[in-house]
Amino acid sequence: MVGTTLREIRSRIEQLTVDDGRYAVVCARSGEQPVPVVGERFATRGDAAKAAQATERYRDALRRYDPQLSFYDPIVTERQTGEATEAKTPRERRDSRSTNSETGVRDRRNESLMEFCHDVSGAVFESLSARDHGDVERTIMDTYLAAAETVADRDLLCLVLLETMATELERQLSVTERDELVREAARHLAPAPPSSDPIVESLEYLSSLSLVAGFGSTRYPIPETGEDAWIVYVHGYAVDSSGRTFPTLPFGVDLLRRVDEPSSTFGVTEANALGDGNWRLVLTAQSTATGGLVCAREHR
Repeated sequence: MVGTTLREIRSRIEQLTVDDGRYAVVCARSGEQPVPVVGERFATRGDAAKAAQATERYRDALRRYDPQLSFYDPIVTERQTGEATEAKTPRERRDSRSTNSETGVRDRRNESLMEFCHDVSGAVFESLSARDHGDVERTIMDTYLAAAETVADRDLLCLVLLETMATELERQLSVTERDELVREAARHLAPAPPSSDPIVESLEYLSSLSLVAGFGSTRYPIPETGEDAWIVYVHGYAVDSSGRTFPTLPFGVDLLRRVDEPSSTFGVTEANALGDGNWRLVLTAQSTATGGLVCAREHR
């Protein structure tokens, strides 16, 4: 399955990396570092060249299921010791290539959204493989490929894949297994700086990608524990949420890469559909909070 292939390729790249190497892999056209080499450094040009080839294989593996996956031209670049190799965020890439063309802005936003969806999908596939959930991965792919046959807009395939993933993970894994899977998938994405309010920052990021059209958030302390809770309104969610569940998977993975501690716990304790892709969610950061970062079921 694709997850095994992706995990093997990432493992090979990790064997080549060093903490403070002189070489990095970037796209020849944009200068950004694609997954799975974001932030990675290599001791020799030869090792970096091997990583560049592995990056192409990684992305080719995902492209078998969604031909819309962005193409990169991975090349080796030499860096001064200590020079940062952090990839630009989609918002930063958009700003650096600003244009007066509304169509151009929309196209770049779509490209960034698709890239994020593919990064999350790849991370989830890797995590399923690492945890020996091959049967779940096969079900995801069978369901997704059947659904993809009916999708006229090829740009929507990455969203259909995320929806399929969230639905099957919710159906086939326990709450504990889902929490562990999302946490591991988050570790496969480029880390984000710790935030005092990771929920708002994650929502702002998803909004910049047009994964959500808008959101509102209110944070308040829980008197009994002193820990925090958030009431979140999400408007115009791009992933299909027309039923009684809200596929939180992309939000959950992005949120967990922004927390101060890898063991930090977040959970969705309430979900209410408001119609037209709009939802009201209640999230907590209590130490006992579990569930809801793959799918949030509507409370009636």
